[in-house]
Amino acid sequence: MNNLSWPATILLGIFLGLIAVAAENTGAGLDEPTASPSESSSASPAPDDSGGGSGDGSGGGSAGGGSGGGANVSDGADGETNPDTGGAVEDNTVTLTFDDGPHPVYTPQVLELLEEHDAIAVFCMVGQRAREHPEIVRQVVDSGHALCNHTDSHDEKLSERTREQIERQISETDEALDDAVGGDTEVRWFRQPGTYVQPQVEAVLDGDLEPLDWTVDPRDWSRPGTSAIVQDVLGKLEPGSVILLHDGGGDRSQTVAALDQILTGLDAAGYRYVLPGDP
Repeated sequence: MNNLSWPATILLGIFLGLIAVAAENTGAGLDEPTASPSESSSASPAPDDSGGGSGDGSGGGSAGGGSGGGANVSDGADGETNPDTGGAVEDNTVTLTFDDGPHPVYTPQVLELLEEHDAIAVFCMVGQRAREHPEIVRQVVDSGHALCNHTDSHDEKLSERTREQIERQISETDEALDDAVGGDTEVRWFRQPGTYVQPQVEAVLDGDLEPLDWTVDPRDWSRPGTSAIVQDVLGKLEPGSVILLHDGGGDRSQTVAALDQILTGLDAAGYRYVLPGDP
């Protein structure tokens, strides 16, 4: 980690201010959100967990719309958040996660940006898409990143399924990822579509996979505009944050554009990229 003379929060504030001024001076404004068509390969695709009318959105709905969760995503029975931590908060660490891939266009673009910024991330993949694009799964692993199980068909009603159905969603995704990489990598995490990992689903994991939730969700699946995504992420960021973004499930060009600015801001503030649970 770099030795900074200014706190990370001040540097991020300055960076956000520059973004806002640039947008105002150029008249960029925020793009109008538009729903992207579903790319789900299932006969009856689940709604976009990113919350957005696309049916192929990202991971769980989170505190604030969820990892790609539906427009009204449950944060649990008590309405409280249940975040994972990306590391020791005093060390200015952050965890990057990407849902709903692999995508043949956007995932490689995300990988290129991560390499430029020497950043590591977790890719929460849908089994059906991993079978369609195994070469992208291998590219993610070969680039040094980690994999996360995001169910086989992105089933947002997973909590309502029988134990056998839940087990099948998980096991078929594990098989798809294993086939793609030839069993050369371990899948450590599971992220539930449309919500934080619920107790009835976590019970099925039985310690084989670790639940992976998030603390920062800019709802990029809804395509609110590049500036909105950047400001939402950096404005809510704290040391130890787990950031939810999407590399699949629709048009993710705004996310890719935002990611470049987000990584620049994180680098300037001295953040260090870690996997969940790493020090």
